Amino acid sequence: MTQLIRGFEHQKYQRIYEELLKEPKIRFVGFVDYMGNLLIGGFKKGVTPLKEESERHKIFLEVALRVRTREDFDYNVGPVKYAASRRTKIVMMTFPLKNKILLVSSEPDVEIDTMAKKIITICGI
Repeated sequence: MTQLIRGFEHQKYQRIYEELLKEPKIRFVGFVDYMGNLLIGGFKKGVTPLKEESERHKIFLEVALRVRTREDFDYNVGPVKYAASRRTKIVMMTFPLKNKILLVSSEPDVEIDTMAKKIITICGI
């Protein structure tokens, strides 16, 4: 972990992480920096990760790159509130924050818009 989250900011993100993991359909919650480093996060107790740690880091890097790339269109169409991809085994959602990215993975049968609105409310974004 190259960047640390300190003080009040750490408490805020830790509280959000813990609150989101209470949602039955959520498997993973993580705050990632724009270099793809996981700052705070992890899997819900009892959830088996589908990828090894080194593969998860590649996912974090890809997420950071995609979020940065989407920012190129903010001027014309407005900033992204969230992005989601439904895969066979999981749904992945990203929420761009000021200088971090919230990454959430959930069970594949989740109702994306309903869950995204709940996440936005919990995060206050």
